[in-house]
Amino acid sequence: MSGLAIAAFVILLVRLLIAVINVYHRQWLRETSLSAEPLVSVLIPARNEERSLPLILADLEVHDYRNIEVIVYDDSSEDGTLAVARSFADRDNRFSVLKGRELPAGWLGKNHGCHQLSLQARGDYLLFLDADVRVRPGLIRRSLGHMMQYDLSLLSLFPRQKMHTLGELLTVPAMNLILLSLLPMRLIRISHRPSLAAANGQFMLFEADTYRAQRYHERVRELNVEDMAIIRLMKVQQLKVHTMLSSGEVECRMYTGFGEAIGGMTRSVFAFFGGSGLVLLLFTVFTTFGFLFVWLGLSWQWMVLYLALTWLMRMLVAAMSRQPLFWNAVLQPVQQASFVVLVVEAFRRRFRARNTWKGREIKFGH
Repeated sequence: MSGLAIAAFVILLVRLLIAVINVYHRQWLRETSLSAEPLVSVLIPARNEERSLPLILADLEVHDYRNIEVIVYDDSSEDGTLAVARSFADRDNRFSVLKGRELPAGWLGKNHGCHQLSLQARGDYLLFLDADVRVRPGLIRRSLGHMMQYDLSLLSLFPRQKMHTLGELLTVPAMNLILLSLLPMRLIRISHRPSLAAANGQFMLFEADTYRAQRYHERVRELNVEDMAIIRLMKVQQLKVHTMLSSGEVECRMYTGFGEAIGGMTRSVFAFFGGSGLVLLLFTVFTTFGFLFVWLGLSWQWMVLYLALTWLMRMLVAAMSRQPLFWNAVLQPVQQASFVVLVVEAFRRRFRARNTWKGREIKFGH
């Protein structure tokens, strides 16, 4: 048992160190000025987004960076998504709508929508946004400034997550907890190792010439975690990429409750661990039962220290993610239990080899 206790402590200390490194390197966009304002194509694939779409389009309509074109791809929506998009296009000539067609065999819906949008885009930069995000003043200007400063081919941002229900508070923080305690984000930019990569498809800004030459969404047409696949491919190609956090310039409410969050996050949880179920399982065991290993293998005093360091790590991640510190502090044990539920459900769906999202069936492993 002492061996498990030492292993649990080492894993925790490494995660805490990585969290401290991420705090030190301040992985947020900074204020910047631009000598030119290139055309940015804002590309939004939308399926059944009647409620969310008016909000992001209204944000873009009054956004402080004016040299944009906004194209919405209506992916066979069964609600009023198309009408919403057309209402904006009718009053602002920077907006247009692309009516989707039947999804071809071998494609996932979002990847196909993004590919179709890219074929219509005229911009020097291509910004893919999910329909349920919100954009704030300064977002595009700061993003372009960072792209130009480091000569990036891709910049991805993890939006600040808005959580309105207990179910969301119990589940959504797991995404950034994994990211910010396992990956020093500065290495995404300075290392070409594909394993040192993470991206978020809610915000992906490409240098257009590179994207058009590679047609990335076409290359990952069957993959349900396309963002991770694309950034790893770009690293293999020795291109400069970076992923950062949002301090509020872009934000999103991903899910509306516990069940929806579990269902949505099962699609991507394996990708954070390189697709390995074994690594995910070991991570879950040590993060859930590590304090017991320490108690039984060392002493209760060491267990108290272990729990205190765990609390510190989680608070650092919550602060970096701009998440509510009070609720993260209070709900930590239940958040960990919810993560176990997520992992169990992810394995169940993986063994079944199928999942559903936006009313369509997707296959695990794709």
